[in-house]
Amino acid sequence: MAAEPTCHRCSQAISSADTIERDGDRIVHFDCQRPRRLAREEQALLYRYCWSHLVATCVQCARSFRHHQVSSGLFGEDTDQCPRCGQDLTDTLRAHLYSCAMLPAEVRRRALELRAASQRLVKQSGELSDRADVLMREAEALRDEMKQSAFEALRRIIGIKLRNRSLPSDGIPSTIPGRPGDGSVCAACAHTITSRDLMMVINRHAPRLSVPPEVASIRIHADCFELWNEERRMFKPSP
Repeated sequence: MAAEPTCHRCSQAISSADTIERDGDRIVHFDCQRPRRLAREEQALLYRYCWSHLVATCVQCARSFRHHQVSSGLFGEDTDQCPRCGQDLTDTLRAHLYSCAMLPAEVRRRALELRAASQRLVKQSGELSDRADVLMREAEALRDEMKQSAFEALRRIIGIKLRNRSLPSDGIPSTIPGRPGDGSVCAACAHTITSRDLMMVINRHAPRLSVPPEVASIRIHADCFELWNEERRMFKPSP
């Protein structure tokens, strides 16, 4: 049996339970500080299918959390940790994902195959053989597909919010300030804007506009802002 490969980023062994990614011709930890954390495609699937679900339970706190409470959104940095005590929730998040009735069977099958292939790759060798190279390219393609699926889901959500006016389509100042997140909920994706995220603050001139007071000032992830800005420019309100 081949020895466990070593991550050249952190010099620690890579086990078959770790989440990996490609770095040139080698495999490395996706997150060296938390090697078993959810992969990008798993994060995207949770966002796409489970964003309003109770997805994790912290044994230490005896509390369950919805996806937006343990994630900063599609474009932000997911934590996979209990927001109260910092307990690692990776196992319970992964268990929810692969048992969730909202996850289409074909998507579940492909995601499980990807995880199994990654585990086999670690067991075989840390160096990418021809077969391993094929596996990694397939993994990257699937990750891109899953991310795009979540991206399109967010685009649809923004479209709904433009139509019900919970997100504005006009009356936007020419200058929008950005600052570190302050824990506010993003008006687009409904996930927390953490201090690690760039937050855009949109202050509208509510007295001159017929808009609900709650949208006079909105906070939004910088990446969500870009997507919202694209959608609002194409948006045509109903007469």
